Amino acid sequence: MILFAGIAVLALLLVPASSGASGAAGVRAQTAGGSTAQQSQQERGRELYLQSCAACHGPDPNGPSEYSTVPSLRDVGGAAAVARGKPRFNEQDTRALAAYVGASVGDALIPEVDQNKGNVVEGRALYAAACAACHGMNGAGSALGGENIAPSMLGVNQEDVAEAIKIGPVQMPPGGGLPNYTPTDSQSIERVNDVAAYVEALNKDRFNRGGAPIGGKGPVPEGFVAWVIGLGLLILGIRWLGTRS
Repeated sequence: MILFAGIAVLALLLVPASSGASGAAGVRAQTAGGSTAQQSQQERGRELYLQSCAACHGPDPNGPSEYSTVPSLRDVGGAAAVARGKPRFNEQDTRALAAYVGASVGDALIPEVDQNKGNVVEGRALYAAACAACHGMNGAGSALGGENIAPSMLGVNQEDVAEAIKIGPVQMPPGGGLPNYTPTDSQSIERVNDVAAYVEALNKDRFNRGGAPIGGKGPVPEGFVAWVIGLGLLILGIRWLGTRS
């Protein structure tokens, strides 16, 4: 029951300027055309939002949601968070929704991420310090109490990682616990790349060396299973000895 997919991609259309009077006139014409295209895109996004999203998230993306269990989009901006399902919209409509919501809440920034530039060792250390307490060191996820659940990191792509770190969905703090996180800071981008690289490594190698992983949920369920099996075998042994006396 892990919450909701949000808005995935934002199209930012910027036109380079050229020199000279004729170039300036061309830039003005292109800018006007770009503004018209962006306005049309946002209108399409608003139409889609009202049709498919407003019933739960509320008619205004910058306002409260209709239900307490549905997250408001006011702190989301152009980024999205948490688990994603199969998209209901094509790429064009997704961009339109992103443009509308990003403009509505005043935050169109999508964080940069490239896991191929990340350092898995550094990412493991950052993940252990900032993420493992809730998501588990092996990314299996866990219940946090009440209705709060830390989702599994298995099957999560790099965009999900970067967006979740930026937003801080549900109980997760903005910045994901990374030190001095700022979405546009080069050091923060490097750290996000490192974490994304480690999460990608989790998806390639589940690190279940030795024994049964039992869902990878950690020592508590593993200990519980061990006690059940151990006590069960002990009781069977006692009963067997009792039948021999």
